Amino acid sequence: MMIHQRMILLCLLIMLVLAGKCTGNAVVFPWGCTNYSGVCRPVCLPAELPFGPFGCANGFICCVSHIIL
Repeated sequence: MMIHQRMILLCLLIMLVLAGKCTGNAVVFPWGCTNYSGVCRPVCLPAELPFGPFGCANGFICCVSHIIL
């Protein structure tokens, strides 16, 4: 039982170390906020839907007023 707890603790520590090295890396997508007719804002207006940080600067999210599928 003690071996299993140590293995789980070791796995968690490895995951924390790997997660710490990945901070600061931005995810790059081949599309941006303008592809969805959106606007980058710090906070979306009540009539807009937050669509994520696609193509926006750090701290901004893509706000879309309507989504056409």
